[in-house]
Amino acid sequence: MSGKQAKRELRRQRDAAREQARRKHRQQTLFTGIVILIIVAIGGVIIYLSARPTTPEELAAGASEAAASEGASEGASESVVPVTERPVACGGQLPRGAGKQKPTFEEPEQVTRKGTNYRAVITTSCGRFTVDLLERQAPETVNSFVFLAQEGFFDGLAIFRNASTIGALQTGAGTNEAAFDVGYTIPDELRAAKDDGYTPGTLAMANAGPDTGGSQFFFVYNDRFKLPPQYAVFGRTDAEGRRILSRIGRIPTLAPDAQPGDPAGEAPARVAWIESVEIID
Repeated sequence: MSGKQAKRELRRQRDAAREQARRKHRQQTLFTGIVILIIVAIGGVIIYLSARPTTPEELAAGASEAAASEGASEGASESVVPVTERPVACGGQLPRGAGKQKPTFEEPEQVTRKGTNYRAVITTSCGRFTVDLLERQAPETVNSFVFLAQEGFFDGLAIFRNASTIGALQTGAGTNEAAFDVGYTIPDELRAAKDDGYTPGTLAMANAGPDTGGSQFFFVYNDRFKLPPQYAVFGRTDAEGRRILSRIGRIPTLAPDAQPGDPAGEAPARVAWIESVEIID
């Protein structure tokens, strides 16, 4: 190969090397741009999820999951004064046994009889009312409730949560905290919820997901409860009961302006207590 040919070959190799380097640089630039776009997109999603307001459904779900692990739900914040240290609502007195932990059970005994109509007379710090239990639509739920009532389980328990955004008053926790587990679960009986929804005066089970109902339940006290039929309805009260529940629902919380998820935002400043639950058949 002559000297000129050698120089041309060397120039060709240098040009080819430069072209390869340019292609590699373009590929790296394109890859970097794609990565940046992905990061920006993910960041945008994170910002949206963290900035958007919590929906009522998420509030309810959060409260329900809190019932299994923390607290609708519902009590580990230092800002929440224990229920026994807050004033009793409606000028009432602290009931006997208030603040004592209730027992747990492996399963509810079968105490209801087929064909019998059951009612519950519930006496609270703010008044007494009667609930017609829906034993046909929710037989297992009613049986569990009647069993616990006959055991005196609900006597002396607090209505520890006022979820005003959905118009619900929660109670039935054996420690007055949503994390309480009665020891067994019952299936969701959703017939009444699907047929009639959650009208004011409804008595329904709290849960931490499908088929996780236990001892905790809630009263609907106004027309804000618009959630899907995922909580078993097992009773309804009359006009007097609705009046009493509405009165309890108007009790302010410890922190009315609290952010979603702060237990103080749903902890009543004055506590309505369940003094007794009497079953009538």
